[in-house]
Amino acid sequence: MRLRHFFISIVILGLAGCSGSPGDDGGDDGGEACSLTPLPYRDGLEQTGSIQDVHDPVLAREGNRYYLYSTGYGIPIRMSDDLIAWSGPTEVFSELPSWAETAVPGVEFPWAPDISFFNGAYHLYYSLSTFGSQHSIIGLATNETLDPAGLNYEWVDRGKVVESAPGVTNYNAIDPNVAFDEAGQPWLAWGSFWDGIKLRRLDSDTGLLSSTDETVHSLARRPVESAIEAPFIIRRGSTFYLFVSFDSCCQGATSTYRIMVGRSPSITGPYVDRDGIAMASGGGTAVLEGYGRIAGPGHNAVYQDGDHYFLVHHFYDADANGVPKLQVRSLLWGDDGWPLAGEPYDGDFPTEPAGSTPTVTGKWAHSVDKGPPYEIEVKAGGMLERCRGEGSWSQDGTSLTLNWTKGGYPEESLQVSTDGSWYVGRTGEGLLIRGNRIQ
Repeated sequence: MRLRHFFISIVILGLAGCSGSPGDDGGDDGGEACSLTPLPYRDGLEQTGSIQDVHDPVLAREGNRYYLYSTGYGIPIRMSDDLIAWSGPTEVFSELPSWAETAVPGVEFPWAPDISFFNGAYHLYYSLSTFGSQHSIIGLATNETLDPAGLNYEWVDRGKVVESAPGVTNYNAIDPNVAFDEAGQPWLAWGSFWDGIKLRRLDSDTGLLSSTDETVHSLARRPVESAIEAPFIIRRGSTFYLFVSFDSCCQGATSTYRIMVGRSPSITGPYVDRDGIAMASGGGTAVLEGYGRIAGPGHNAVYQDGDHYFLVHHFYDADANGVPKLQVRSLLWGDDGWPLAGEPYDGDFPTEPAGSTPTVTGKWAHSVDKGPPYEIEVKAGGMLERCRGEGSWSQDGTSLTLNWTKGGYPEESLQVSTDGSWYVGRTGEGLLIRGNRIQ
């Protein structure tokens, strides 16, 4: 995470024309004008309680309780029993480790923690830095339990793990993330701006960098824009997915942060996006971008609970003066194997019961590439209608395909929630789609 200052912005939506407007999804209406009033976005706020002033969240679970760690004094801890109502925060540290202020002069508080469990202990990695500086350190603390009421609850400082400095390294040692390969071996990813995202093997006994494999793997970078950070790697099946954040965070409702992803058959890469462009050359496929009141969503973690995946991230609430807030979303998977950010989690995972076929006929608020939603109708008999547009649709369980012959993209592939209330997906060109039922 880069900035720590927040500004107010005002979002104004006006009328949009059907051809060449933000509400138009790129189709040809045959030159006939038609006016659309943009429809409101689904509100999208489900989490309650202590969700304000959250940056760079990461999630763990012990027993029936979820623990969320984030940037801030002492590393704030929030707790929940259902991923919806959050209490806290308490803190990991009452003060910074004794070596921190000498090692990183001017440091105020830890940034961007990461939590993982291996070798019988929870490992909490965190960043120490100052704004705009490449003089940064990733530190480590361990604990036997996450429960503050546990008999063995004690965070033990394990010192420095990675350090960066101008003229010494080509990376910035912040935003740590531990990932595990197919053999269960832990690896540490990190990086922000400079030369991008790096990866090194860890010693599973100490949690520190391996002394037998000192290779620094370069996973992703943006050679021109440079704004890339916050790596998070997960393994699904035999494929590794690298999530990162592009562009600018921490500017309130004007933040342009967005979550991107690439994938690889190996934890060390190479990672490529949906179009086959290497992330090491600036590639990345969009997972979640700002829309409506959700400004600058980014610095995500992914939490897996059995077959369920959750996308945990912060955003800036454009309807609340750009204040940063926590959001937990369902993470779905398209038929092409690429992740899609669902709606904020409301207690019912949107792909259950398995094998269900939701009803999709009716009217929907349909948005492509962050444009204001507009009305489409999925009609009985396999026909589609929109503002002087038409097409056909087909469905296979929760997979819905829209084929526009006039007034839309030729093919839009969607995943529908099992209650038939919303969908997410992509056009054939990879543009993100969001929709919610209006009738």
